[in-house]
Order: sequence, then C-alpha cells, then structure tokens
Amino acid sequence: MAEPNDDHVIRSMRLYRESLEETREVYVDAGQLIRGSYAWLGGDDDSDAASVAAQMRDLHQGFVMKVFASALPGADSRSLHQRQLGRVLLTHIWGKSVLGNELHEAVAWLMDTAGSLQWRDLVRPFAEIPAIRDSWGVIESLALRQAKLLAAADGKTDLRDNDAIAGLAATFDRLRGSAPEKLAGSQDTQNARDAIAWLRGEAKRLREGVGVTDSGQPDDSQQPDDSQRPNQAKTPTPVAGPGGSGTATRPSRTPDPKLAQDDPRTPEQRLADARAKLDRLVGLEAIKDQIQTLTNFLKMERFRQREGLPTTRPSLHMAFVGNPGTGKTTVARIVAEIYGALGALEKGHLVETDRSGLVAEYAGQTGPKTNAKIDEALDGVLFIDEAYTMIDESGQDQYGREAIQTLLKRMEDQRDRLVVILAGYPVEMGQMIRSNPGLSSRVGTTMTFDDYPPKALCEIFELIAAKAKYTLPSESRRRLLRGFTYLYIHRDRHFGNGRGSRNSFERSVRRLANRLADQADITRELLTTLRAEDIEVAGIRMEHLDSLASETGHVRAVCPECGHGEVLDDGKLGTQVPCAACGNAFVVNWGEPVASLAGETPNADSVHGGDSIPGDDSVHSADSTNSEIQTDARTGDDS
Repeated sequence: MAEPNDDHVIRSMRLYRESLEETREVYVDAGQLIRGSYAWLGGDDDSDAASVAAQMRDLHQGFVMKVFASALPGADSRSLHQRQLGRVLLTHIWGKSVLGNELHEAVAWLMDTAGSLQWRDLVRPFAEIPAIRDSWGVIESLALRQAKLLAAADGKTDLRDNDAIAGLAATFDRLRGSAPEKLAGSQDTQNARDAIAWLRGEAKRLREGVGVTDSGQPDDSQQPDDSQRPNQAKTPTPVAGPGGSGTATRPSRTPDPKLAQDDPRTPEQRLADARAKLDRLVGLEAIKDQIQTLTNFLKMERFRQREGLPTTRPSLHMAFVGNPGTGKTTVARIVAEIYGALGALEKGHLVETDRSGLVAEYAGQTGPKTNAKIDEALDGVLFIDEAYTMIDESGQDQYGREAIQTLLKRMEDQRDRLVVILAGYPVEMGQMIRSNPGLSSRVGTTMTFDDYPPKALCEIFELIAAKAKYTLPSESRRRLLRGFTYLYIHRDRHFGNGRGSRNSFERSVRRLANRLADQADITRELLTTLRAEDIEVAGIRMEHLDSLASETGHVRAVCPECGHGEVLDDGKLGTQVPCAACGNAFVVNWGEPVASLAGETPNADSVHGGDSIPGDDSVHSADSTNSEIQTDARTGDDS
C-alpha cells in the first residue's frame, strides 16, 4: 500500500487532537458532576475535597496514554506517522511540542510510563460512582476511536492493529463485567465513597509530593527550567493512578473556572441550575410539574417568613415508584439540590442506601446502623432504593420492622433537617405504604416514573451519541425506532428503559469499530456516523432486528410551529419536511410509531394523534417519561 499523503497525516492529527480534547472535557465534566452530586465534597476544612475536577483532568491523561500504548504495541518500531500522533499526545499532556530527535525518546518514555498504569484505575470513577456511570459508553467510544486513528495513521491497518483494537474492546468488556451496573444501595454508595476517597488521596499526593501550589498550578520555584533538562522526554507528566508523578508544565497559569474550589453561585443560581438539569431530562412533564409546584410553595413560604407572616411546612418526604432505569435516582439528586438552594435543607446532599445499609444481621444492631445512616443524611435527602424489602409479607422480619420504626421516629422528630425518599417497584411500594399507617401519614408525595416509550428511548440514545459526537442517518434512526418499539411492546417489569438505550449505544459503537477495522483512510465522517448496519438494540438478535427494519412503517411527528400532527414514512426520520398546515419546514428527528390501517398509509386525521402499536395499547408520549441518561450523566445508576 502506498505511503499516506500529507493530507491524510494532517487530517489524522487533527482528528486525534479533537478526540483528546473531547476526552479531557468528559473527565473534567464528570469531576464537576461528582462534586455537585455529593455535598460533603464542598471543601470546608479539607482543601482536597473540592479538587475532584482537577484530579479527573489528570486522570484523563493517564487514560489517553494507556489508549496510545494499547493501540500501538511496540511503538518504537512503528511508522513516523504514528510517532507524529504521539507528538500530538505529548503536546496535549505537556502543553508544549516535542521536536526533532527528542520525539523518538519521548514516545518511548510515553510507552514505558503507560505500561505502569492500570486500566482499572483509569476508568474506576466511571465504574463505581453512580453520578457519572452513564459516561462509560462515551469514554469507551473515545478510546476505540483513538485506537483506530492511531492504527490507520500510516495508511494501512494490519492484523496486529486489528488485534490491538479487539483487545482494547475486550478490556472494556472485562472492566464493565467486573463492575455491575447497580449493586445493593449501600454497597453501591460505599464503592462511590471509596472511589472518591481514592481520587482525593491522589490529589493530595500530587499536591504535596511534586511541588504543586495551592492553586493547583505547578510551583515554578521547585521545577527545573528547560535549560536544566537534558531533553523534553525527561519532563514528568501529571498522571493520576499508579506510577503517576503529577508534575507537568501547564501552558497557562490562568485558573480554569471549572476547577474552582469554592462554589460562587448564589441560592438563586443554584436553583436555576437544578431546574435546568431537570428540564434537560427526557420527558417527565408530570413530575416536573409536581416539583415546580413544590418549589413555588417553598419559595412563597420563604417570602412569608421574611415578612414575618405565619408559615406552614408540608411533609417533604416522598415515594418514587417505577421500574428500574426510569431516572428515580437522578431526580432525587435534583430534588436535593432544589431543597438546598431554597434553604429547606441546609446542605441539600443525597445519601443513597437500601435495606442492607439500614438493617443489621444481629439483634440490637439495626437501630444504631439505621441511625448512623440517617445521621449521614441530616440536612439532606436519604434515598432508600427498593424500600419495600424492609417489610416482608409474613410480618416476621423483626429487623426490618426495627429499621422502619427507627426511620419513622427520625422522619418526624427531625422533619426540618431530613427528607426521606422511598423508591421501588410500583406494586410493592403501594403495598408497603398502605400497610404502615406511619409511612402513609408521613409520605406526602408519590411520584410515578413510567416506562419509556419507543420515541423517548430513541431520544436517550441520541443524547448519548451526540455527547460522543456521533450522528444518526435516517436508516439508523428507523432501525432504532423499530427495535425499541418491539422491546416496548414485549416489556415486563424488568424492561431496561434508559439502560437499554445506553447498552444499545455501546454495542453500536463496537460494531462501528469492527466495521472500520479494515479501512485505512479514516475520515471524520466515518468516525462519527453510526450507519444502519452499526445499530444494535440490546435484547434483540441482529437477524430479528434486520427483519423488523425491513418492513414499512410510519411515525407521527408534530410541527413545532403550529402543533399540527403529520403521519410520515419513518424513512424520513432525520430529514426536513414541510408542514401540511402552516407550510414551514421542520426536521423530524423522531416520531411516535403508528400502525398502518388496512395496509394503507395512515393520515393524521384518521389516527387522531397516532394509532397504538399492534399488540400494545399503552404507547404514549415521551412527555410522561424521563431518563437519567443525559449529557452530564453516565452508566449503571438508576437511569
């Protein structure tokens, strides 16, 4: 095969540089989300508590180095073009370019250093911290994209390259398999605490051990200047995780506002940010309205208190009922933020647990264990997942009853400092609350989280894909909608909901990586387009999905200008169509699937907003649902 021309090399370098920057953004944003999800990371007397975003920034450097080493085993013997991408990576890490003879030595240093890093550490936060677990698929897709760019930089992809990319995909499979999507609540929470503690310890080690100033910038007085260094390859780089040194020369001393340790937001800004998070969630209009009503009431009571008028405080305890993956945990975090911003709770943090975090194994231990967990949640929200497991139908579970009685007393005695949210399956939660008068009198609000209909599942998929810079052509959208429609019709109480969308995205990215494995001329379009043959829907065999996608079908789309409903061939998804009522053109990203009538194409008037899907009478608008899978979200949480 001919050597790649200059245009190919320049394009590869540009695409690789953009991917590195996207990776850094994902890690830093994840650090911000971690801090926003755990109020005890606010700083206070611990200067390391609020450094999570900075630590995640350093962690991403180890991640991209590890991808480089995994994609190019034995890089010393690889082509000049691949070493040029190594120069791009070193520039990304060090903030200055490596030129001439130093490049070879610098790449060798990079490979050696990357070999001391462990994959488990580099992705640990995304595996163990619920707040960012939804970003797992994004970091995996970025790793595979970078690996493909590195392998194809020399204009050819050989068997060794394909094996390296396959090995990288297998590594992510193994890491994902060793970190279940959702553990028992207390274990999940403890994993998150351990992972955050690890991050904080690394930040402290970097700051104290390598001459980093309190501002997070290197202390230049403790760093040799360039004239004292034999060559750039001996410049250490800030890498979190085993083997990292943490002493890089930053290109600028301008503080990164994302890494500021103090939260400068006013209560009004915090409230606006929390509401914006809620508004970004897919659907869930009814729950949004309930939360807005409660917010308005608390704001009014605050104004009345300011004017010296009598105030009332309703029960803020809630029950969230719905199947797994419907966004209950995400909404609970947002509710905690809203309560904190309004002053209803002093901190507004969220503590997640379940039966195992409240109920002990031996007599006399449950009360203290439950009280300890409640103490942790004081001035915030205690979220109890699968709460119905604390009460068995036989009534013989004395430990569970003790936990409930302890909880009820604290819910009443400290109702000004504690909000409890009980979550679980709809039927079981209804039985639990009705069977206990104490709970029914204290739980003032019940919010129902419906399963996601096909359109919402597609919107969730697109949100995840858009964050990773992927686009979906019409046939890909059509295939997705067909697959999710089938899953929705045949759903049971274990329906995947948002997790199904996330898993489908991750599998589709894998198929794309396999399709590109034999292509040498890699373009941005190839790297960012999920074609129909790439789309895989978790839970459906590919042969079955092919059959579903081969049939004709229709969707109902609504004109955003006039609200007129249009029934269209689903092959037009992702295209611009004119509205039959107002004449304005609009893009049909997704639509509600409708059935054909007696083999004919349905029209908007005849279906009155869309016939139900054959075999199902419960397909409804995405406006009644929600998802945790958002751009600032991640994998394994209640999403």
